[in-house]
Amino acid sequence: MKINGNTQSIKDRLLNELEGLYDVKYGPRELVPVELAQTISRISYEINREISVLINRKGTVVDISIGDSGKATLPQMDNRRGNTRLSAIRCIHTHPGGKGLLSQVDIKTLQKLRLDAMIALGILDGQITEIYVGCLNIEQEADVYGPFTIGDTRLNYFYKIIEELDTSARTDIYGNEEEAEKAVLVGLETSNSRIEGMSLREAQNSLDELEELAKTAGAIVIDKIIQRKQNQDSAYYVGKGKIEELALMCQATDVQLLIFDDELSGAQIRNIEELTGARVIDRTTLILDIFAQRAKSKEGKLQVELAQLKYKLPRLIGLGNELSRLGGGIGTRGPGEKKLEVDRRHIRRRISSLERELKLLEKRRIFMREGREKNNTPVIALVGYTNAGKSTLMNRLCGSSVFVEDKLFATLDPSARKLILADGREAVLIDTVGFIRKLPHDLIEAFKSTLEEAVHADMLLHVVDASNENAAMQISVVEGLLEDLGATTKHTILVLNKQDIAASGGRINSMGYTSVCEISAVTGYGIPQLLEKITEGFKERLREINLLIPYNVGWVIPYIYENGKVLGQEYQEEGISVKAVVKVDKISRLNDFILV
Repeated sequence: MKINGNTQSIKDRLLNELEGLYDVKYGPRELVPVELAQTISRISYEINREISVLINRKGTVVDISIGDSGKATLPQMDNRRGNTRLSAIRCIHTHPGGKGLLSQVDIKTLQKLRLDAMIALGILDGQITEIYVGCLNIEQEADVYGPFTIGDTRLNYFYKIIEELDTSARTDIYGNEEEAEKAVLVGLETSNSRIEGMSLREAQNSLDELEELAKTAGAIVIDKIIQRKQNQDSAYYVGKGKIEELALMCQATDVQLLIFDDELSGAQIRNIEELTGARVIDRTTLILDIFAQRAKSKEGKLQVELAQLKYKLPRLIGLGNELSRLGGGIGTRGPGEKKLEVDRRHIRRRISSLERELKLLEKRRIFMREGREKNNTPVIALVGYTNAGKSTLMNRLCGSSVFVEDKLFATLDPSARKLILADGREAVLIDTVGFIRKLPHDLIEAFKSTLEEAVHADMLLHVVDASNENAAMQISVVEGLLEDLGATTKHTILVLNKQDIAASGGRINSMGYTSVCEISAVTGYGIPQLLEKITEGFKERLREINLLIPYNVGWVIPYIYENGKVLGQEYQEEGISVKAVVKVDKISRLNDFILV
């Protein structure tokens, strides 16, 4: 924990006393904790600077900031509750000089950050002279109440006002707890993309896919716009004129979010936000947000956080509201560039910490992989475009109950299940995260250890949604990513899924794949044939043999376990009769014991 804002020339004794407030748990129904208010009032008088404290509804202090004599900086507030709900945080701040009336800046900050309450303490000679409270009403205007005295029981009545407003915002506007944001999607077709063969239709397909991503993240898509332009605008991506049109659209349709189909720089995000007044994210941010929602395992959560931090680090300068440390009220001046340096150091430290943790988890993954290799258990990895039906196929093949949903990236954390092949042997089937076009580079790097399951697998099942008109493009995207991972040399079966809803006369060119199988993971069509193809594929790697091993030869059975698997053995008078599968290139050493 640390004290934000202007801490220069303040004694360590006072900073330590303020930091101690982080460790105190205040009553969840105490709007203005007496001890906290008296402490910050005394210190505020002593340093002659305004002090701001943010407290959440659980009674925990989440931030303390110090400003100039009449202003205090505000920290970053990640308002995940949506634009209509309150932030679940109240601000208590001091006014050195004795007057507790809320200023216009205080009221604007209350409205902008949607605080539960803005509370001002008038301070004179270190004592609290008066308290004023500001709360939003249903029209989103600020109602100001006061003056009150410290310890006044009427202060706690404001919880009822706060709860009523929050309930109204939650039920009246959207009718559920998770309010959806209205979004407009923006794509760009440049002359370069046309030269590279990217037609307007392909740009539209990319925007359609972005719509599916937005819906997966919980947004309501109001409109989709494609701008045709010679080159991408370095300041406004699609040009200032188009952004001004978008600003009018946002005002007319109450759109809170603009989603762009390509990565934006920090400066572009800032410029567009300033002109439109809407929040701006790009395709990468959207995908990272979906991954953050889907991550369940410890490794998955660490990988997502690492990708998010690596994406944010070069964009600290230039980002708009997302990383701003200024709330526009209770003082809008802070240390500026120095704060950005603090952010950089913090993010770099966190990145290093995450990479160390992932290295440890990677060692565990390698250990488990080596264990499978020692047991000579065949490993099959499901790969393919997102929402191609990989998890449904795993459930069909293995009789498992892996989570399935008709959304992009329903599977994030890889899962492994036992698969019985057509000849009765056991294999391990691994479900991996789906691929997508324009998959963020930082995400590929962060998930490299997970994606390497495909690299170390003995066989790949490339699952394709045969009902999708863009199936050929999706195959190409997956092949490109597999090539980047170094997994193109694996024996691969092209699995054309969703035949139950695919149009007849297939549009998919399977050239380059020697093994192709048409199936429906939902109905079970083609599943026996797929199991046969998988089994045939492993016969090229392993061969079943029968041996008679004399009792005085002790190295053979350990050799078989090292290079294959014993399927059965029987002790006879002449020796041990063994039925086994052994790697083809290791059989020659056993020729003297093989039964013809």
